Formats: sequence, C-alpha cells, structure tokens
Amino acid sequence: MATSAWMRGPSAMRLTEGLVSVLKEQRPEYLPTLLANYREHGVFQTQGASAVGGLVGFSNAKLGSSKTSSSDLFQQHCVSWLRSLQQVIQSQAPVQTIQLAVNILKDLLQYSSQLPEVAREVGLNSILGILTSLLGLKTECELAAMEGMTACMTYYTRACGSLRDKLGAYFLSKMDSTNKKTQEVACQCYGRLPSLGGLLDRGVSAGRAEGWTNQIHCLLASANGLLAQIYHGSETDGTVQYEGPGVELAFPHLDQSDPVLLLQLQHRFTAVCLAVKHTLRVDPSSAVRLPVRPILNLVCRVLAVNSKSINLTGDGSVRLLVLPIIHTNTLEVLSALITAVRCGMVQYAAVLQRLFSQTLSAWDAST
Repeated sequence: MATSAWMRGPSAMRLTEGLVSVLKEQRPEYLPTLLANYREHGVFQTQGASAVGGLVGFSNAKLGSSKTSSSDLFQQHCVSWLRSLQQVIQSQAPVQTIQLAVNILKDLLQYSSQLPEVAREVGLNSILGILTSLLGLKTECELAAMEGMTACMTYYTRACGSLRDKLGAYFLSKMDSTNKKTQEVACQCYGRLPSLGGLLDRGVSAGRAEGWTNQIHCLLASANGLLAQIYHGSETDGTVQYEGPGVELAFPHLDQSDPVLLLQLQHRFTAVCLAVKHTLRVDPSSAVRLPVRPILNLVCRVLAVNSKSINLTGDGSVRLLVLPIIHTNTLEVLSALITAVRCGMVQYAAVLQRLFSQTLSAWDAST
C-alpha cells in the first residue's frame, strides 16, 4: 500500500517521463523492467498532463511513422505481389495453395483499392490478368476462384467490365451445381454482374441501372419458363404469364426424358431465385427501375398452386415433392423485394395480405 501511495505522487510522473526518455533513446534493454513497474504503479489519471501527453505524443508519432512506412512499402511492391499471386494461381497448385493465394489476394485488393495511385495501376494492369487466371482454374478450385472473382468485382468493379460476359457464362455454368455452396456463391457472383463497367465508360450510372433492370427481367423470364414445366397441368387458364422484355438465360439443355427432370428443374429454379435475391441485395449505386409488378406476378403464380392443385397420377407425386421448396424459394424472393423497395410496397399491401393468407391456409395441416 505504501509503495502504491508513494507512486501516486510526483514519482509516478517521473516514471512516465522516464518511459518516454527510454523510448526516445531507443534503449530496448531497459524496457521490460520499466514496463513492469509502469503496469504495477503507473496511474494515468493522477499524473500531470505534460508527462502523459509526452507518452501519447511519442506513441502517436511512432505509429504514424510506422503507418507511413508500411504504406510506402505496400505502394512500392503491391503490383509485384499481385503478379506473384497470379503466377501461383496459374501454376495449377493444390487446392490448399490456391485458397491461400486467394485469401492473400482478397486482402491486397481491398487495401490497394483505398490508395488512389495504386488502385489506378492495379485496375489498369493487374485485374484482367488475375480474372483470366481465376477463370482458368480447375473444377476443384471453383469456390476459391469465385472468392477471388468476388474480390475483383467488389473493389475494382469498373476494371472487370470487359470480362462481364465471360464471368456471366462462368457463373451460369456453376448455378446448376449440385454442391449447394457452389450454387450459392455462383448466384451471389451473378448478382454482382450489373455493377461491372468498362474502364473508359462515362455515364456508367445509366448503363448500370439499365443492366440491373435487364438482369432482373431475364431472371424472371427464366423463372417463369421453368415454372411452366414444373407446374405443367396444375395451373388454371387464368394464370398470369410473363410478358416482359427479358430473355431466358442460356442454361445447358436438359434431357426431357430424364426420370429426374423435375428435380433438375426444381434445382435450377432454386438457382434463379437465389440470383434474383442476390441481384436485389446488391446496391446498384444509382436510381433503377425495379420491375415490382412482374416479380409479384411470379410470386402470385407460384403460390397459386398448392397440394390440392396437383394431380397425383404419373409424375404428380414428384411435383408434390418439390412444391414446398418452390414456395420457399419464391417467398425468399418476396422477402428480398420487400427489403429493397421498403415503403414503396405499401401500394401492394392488399396483394401481399392475400398472398400470405392464401399460403398459410394452403399449408395448414388441418386443411
């Protein structure tokens, strides 16, 4: 107690001054003892402002110097580090090595994008090469590849613009994957495509807004096309058909005689719903024309068919089997729409109320 009381007086200030002087003299051999004493007896709130200010000021100066030197080092070597990572990716190394390279790549891209001069050089000279290398990775590295592509699209959206079509084709090919994680990541990546723009674009906002709306319409056209096959023979004559400008996505052809065709169609419908959901979640960074009514029409069409609508003869039992997941995926699209539009959905309150009531009664175990 006596020692502690003694150290709360002028000696505590001298202890702080001593610590500052040792730090300034760069005499590390004395630091362990000084720091141990300081931890035990140093009390900031009772010390003079000048002593504590000296310690804080010196620490800030050192931290600032360290930050500056680290930043300079990063700017000097960033492009060469990215080049080395690209060589690792091109080497077709084992999956673990590729994953490690992609993890480092993500950090480098994030930090470099915050430094204007480095970002300009990386955008012009590195991104397209990195993306091309990621696109060439073997199938077992597809998740790591899409992680790297996501980082490129997130931090260097404009630089990725010229490869938008190739990226879209790659993601589309992975959206049919039976691996749920691969399908999910592919759909997340697909949702980012409208945000990509060319390096020389001016007025990119209008192009992005149009691309964003067009992608939603193409996904809606695909969803409705799949639904026509899944719900074949179960819909009424008054079913609202999609009549928008969208063109169905170029998915690989499915064998119509395959006994598991309905399961394949359901799996593809899941992918399209995921892509709609993720596209709605991506901030288009400009005003967009959101096709609310066509999305609601899709939701209404899906939920209009229930277990009582399906004829159980033939493959009807399989249609009934996939019905819950069709409804669930569509409700997730509706949830994403409500989140994106917010108060703009008030005008559709009557439609939503009818949908919820209809869906709850359709799946009520007592009916």
